[in-house]
Amino acid sequence: GRRLAIPAVKNGRAALLLVDAESGERQREIELPEIGELFNPAWSPDGRTIAFSAIVGGLTDLFAYDLERDRVRRLTDDAFADLQPAWSPRGDAIAFATDRFTTNSATSRIGELRLASIDPAKGRIEALPHLAGARHTNPQWAPDGASLYFLSDRGGVADVYRLDLAAGSFFKVTNTATGVSGLTPLSPALSVASSAGTLAYVVVG
Repeated sequence: GRRLAIPAVKNGRAALLLVDAESGERQREIELPEIGELFNPAWSPDGRTIAFSAIVGGLTDLFAYDLERDRVRRLTDDAFADLQPAWSPRGDAIAFATDRFTTNSATSRIGELRLASIDPAKGRIEALPHLAGARHTNPQWAPDGASLYFLSDRGGVADVYRLDLAAGSFFKVTNTATGVSGLTPLSPALSVASSAGTLAYVVVG
């Protein structure tokens, strides 16, 4: 919790900026010339790796940057959109939003975003339970790793839901009149503190 990872542009190239959370001092600037643009950096629990989504060649995939080895590794490599990675508390899974289960690449029909998880070591992707006919975004792990909080527009308005991973059951956490959203439908609008479990979210005014 002492450092922030911020997407940046340096010399016209994508970069990760590491900043001291208390002082605001820049600690490190990491240029990533192979990346077009990066989004949603997420720290691994041990602080050694930063996962992020990025555009390369017009496609959005997941990547991980090893801070100790100064090396970037591609986690997904396909035509589907993979967004908003979030590390599990044990670091053995990354939850993310993706259209890989709903988009038909043969007909160019773009489907709704759903939740999935990937094993960062083996690259194995698993579809997570979903609410039919709704977009699922912005996954955030509960501190015990047993649940995922996320945003869903089921019913027409985005609210915070909780997915019990063992039972596969859903619980509606908020019931807002105007919805939980950032500047755009894909802007991050939900965060869960990794130890305290406090949930913060943005309500449309």
